[in-house]
Amino acid sequence: MAKPDDSSPAENGAVFPFGSLARVVRGRHDPAFWLLLGQLIMFTGIAALFPVAPLYVAAHGGGSSAIALFIAGPLLANTLVQVPAGRLADRLGRRPMLIGTRVVYGVVSLALFADAGPLWLLALLRTLQGASSGAYVPAMLAALTDLSEPGSRGRRFGQLQACEMAGLLLGPALGGAVALWRVSGAFGVSGIAVLLGILPMLRLPETRAARPSRRDAVRLRWWRIRGIIVPALGLLAIGTVFSMYDVVWPQYLTARGNSAFVIGLSISLFAVPILLLAGQGGRLSDRLDRRRLVPAAMLVTAACAASYPLLRSLAVILIIGTVEALAFVFLEPSLLAVIGDSAPEHERGQAMGVGGFFQFGGSALGAAVLGSLYGVREGIPFWGGAAMLVLAAIVCATSLPRPRHPAAVVAALPPVLPMREGEAV
Repeated sequence: MAKPDDSSPAENGAVFPFGSLARVVRGRHDPAFWLLLGQLIMFTGIAALFPVAPLYVAAHGGGSSAIALFIAGPLLANTLVQVPAGRLADRLGRRPMLIGTRVVYGVVSLALFADAGPLWLLALLRTLQGASSGAYVPAMLAALTDLSEPGSRGRRFGQLQACEMAGLLLGPALGGAVALWRVSGAFGVSGIAVLLGILPMLRLPETRAARPSRRDAVRLRWWRIRGIIVPALGLLAIGTVFSMYDVVWPQYLTARGNSAFVIGLSISLFAVPILLLAGQGGRLSDRLDRRRLVPAAMLVTAACAASYPLLRSLAVILIIGTVEALAFVFLEPSLLAVIGDSAPEHERGQAMGVGGFFQFGGSALGAAVLGSLYGVREGIPFWGGAAMLVLAAIVCATSLPRPRHPAAVVAALPPVLPMREGEAV
């Protein structure tokens, strides 16, 4: 397990503005440093694909249906492999899944960069890319859980969120710039970044816990464990709402007379508060009662989503978006920390796969169902997403388990030496 957090306030982000990233950079003796560094590099490359995937299909003569399949195929594959991949991470280990799946992703990205073959073959490669990405996620989350003490997992997942937000800020701009040279160039950038991100992870030792013998093994009935199924339902609601935004947000702002530059700027402004405050949000989720914190954050997010159809002023829309981002800071780290605390040590990969299955399944629901309803009436996707968040808030408020390991207990433990074993991503 990772050592208790006995660093200074500045290192923890209490006064340093980029607290989470500063903590990562200063934590090179902590094995989680290599996991988070690798994820930062990889996610920057993956985010480079966000603005160019539709352009890539259009350059091959594909219409709107082909674009939808090119985007939906990887998402569906990502969802379906989560639980089986989590089981493999528990049986084979974290490192083989982390490194092997990213090698596949990088090689497939370079094949898409080569831009050879008919569109159906390229779409098949893109679906394989989605499957390899989905197989990576449970191993990464399980490894980060392995490297964290029970009372500090919210902070750890907050650091992960900050790294991904940094990648989200850098990646789309990088991909868009490369696409000016060659549309498929973004896939080359993505493949190279993911392969480079493997290098830090080579320094990670294996963290998988020893499994009980076949005779003593008990199947994980995750649907009976409140600490797994309840946060998974929360992740379902989050995935639904934010994938809905992916589909309708450009249309929403365009209908109000805003340019593509303003649309991109609004996305960046949403990411900035999360980047700045993710570490602090994660620490608060370790200290506060998540049965109150998570529902409150969901209700704020729901109120923001429900208000967008009523707004016309860009300034007001951006302010509401900032408030929504401040609430979102608490959600993913808290819910993932609950799953990590509740799952048996030797079944964490599967438990994280369940969370990923619900979250990415929600993403498919939000994009395919709520996103398509924008054409019926502008407010339906926003109000439908808000309703899901309200229902999730009620479920979390009434059914999230009580924390078993308060942060104060962990903080009271004596310091330990920097470890050499027990971390991976």
